[in-house]
Amino acid sequence: MQSTVEKTRAAVHTLIQSLDPALIALVGTSRDLEAIVDKQFDWQVRAHRWYAVISRGDHIHAVADIDGQRISLQRYVMKLQYPDRSYDDLKQVSFENKITFDCRVSNLEHRVGRQAVMRNRRSKRNTSSQYKGVIKALGQDGSPRWRTQIMADHGSMGIGVYEDEHWAATVYDAAAYLLFEGEALYNFPGRPPDQDALLIAATKIARYRAKAKRQKGTAAMQEIPMEVGNST
Repeated sequence: MQSTVEKTRAAVHTLIQSLDPALIALVGTSRDLEAIVDKQFDWQVRAHRWYAVISRGDHIHAVADIDGQRISLQRYVMKLQYPDRSYDDLKQVSFENKITFDCRVSNLEHRVGRQAVMRNRRSKRNTSSQYKGVIKALGQDGSPRWRTQIMADHGSMGIGVYEDEHWAATVYDAAAYLLFEGEALYNFPGRPPDQDALLIAATKIARYRAKAKRQKGTAAMQEIPMEVGNST
C-alpha cells in the first residue's frame, strides 16, 4: 500500500504532465516532494523553506515559518493573490482536485462561510457521542436517543433522532454529502453514503429549506409598509 508521501508524489507527477510548463513553477519541500504554484508567484514562494508535514493521520501539506507563524503553502498563495486580506481571513482554503500539493490559484477554493468550516473542521471532542454531528438525548422512557444535526448556511439543521448511535452518524454523513458536495469531514471516511440514509437526509433537508423559505417570505412581507387608501 502506498504511503501518503508516495501518493502525493505520484499525483503531482501525473498532474504536471497535463499542465503548461510555462504557467507553473515547482517548489521543492522536505520528504523529496514538489508542490505546484503559479509561475507568477515563483520567486516569492522560493524565498521560504517549505516542509511537507503530515497531520491527522494522512493529511499532508507544505508549510513554512513566515513572520513567526507556521503558514501553509495554500494560504500563502492565496495571500499573494489577495494581498489586502489577512491570514486569519484565509484560514479555510481547500483543493478542488484534492491534491494538497497543487497550490495553483485555480485549484484553491476560498470560502469564508459555514460551508468551508464544515468541510475542514475536525471531529468534535468531549461531546456526548463519539461521532461528529451526533448528540445524546433521552427518550420519554429514559432510554438513550441520538439526535443528528449539522450546521448549514442558515444555521443548525436537525436531521432526526434515532435509537442507534451508529445509524445517527451514518445519517449525518449522508447529510454532509448532500450539503457539501461530498467534501465534508465524515464519521466514516472512504465509505459511500448509505442509500437509506441519503433518502432520510434529503427529506429532512428539503423540509428545512422549505420552512426557512417560508419564514424568509413572512419576514419580508412584514417589512412592507401597508398603504392606506384615500377615503372618499
